Amino acid sequence: MKRDVEPNMCYRDVRRFSLNFLLAVLVLCSVPVHASSEKSGLEGITWRLVELGGAPFAPLPGGQDPFILFDSEKKTATGFAGCNHFFGSYRLAGQSLTFGPLGMTRRACPEPESAVESKFQDALAKTTGWSIENGTLRLTADGNVLARFAMSQEERSDADLESLRFRSTVVRS
Repeated sequence: MKRDVEPNMCYRDVRRFSLNFLLAVLVLCSVPVHASSEKSGLEGITWRLVELGGAPFAPLPGGQDPFILFDSEKKTATGFAGCNHFFGSYRLAGQSLTFGPLGMTRRACPEPESAVESKFQDALAKTTGWSIENGTLRLTADGNVLARFAMSQEERSDADLESLRFRSTVVRS
């Protein structure tokens, strides 16, 4: 059985499909991608170490204490581990948090800075989760708190109380 098909008919259908496909691609490409990159509450804030391995953190003799800063745009974590500065990637998905390989400066470290740095690196390597409660960031693994951080005083004075309440509420829900 032979079909009578107009030769231009298939061409018009393909052309119409191609134009619709191109239009759909253009529309999708114009949608802002920023909706999924909303700040989580931990990003863009300098977090100062207050507890490590279940023990309160005592200030170091050198005057600079460990901290961490999460950059939401670059998905990088930077900070100070006790003697050396570190940098590397992180992955954040809901309450899940993991760190990629971290690079670090290599200064020789005296005690107690060396011991603090080693524990700090270990805590970051083991981290699988996070939460913020009452303005305190907790890094966790298997339900255990590995380290606690407080928002730095500079950040605290700049942040409004409502955003702190919101961050604390997000964790509880």
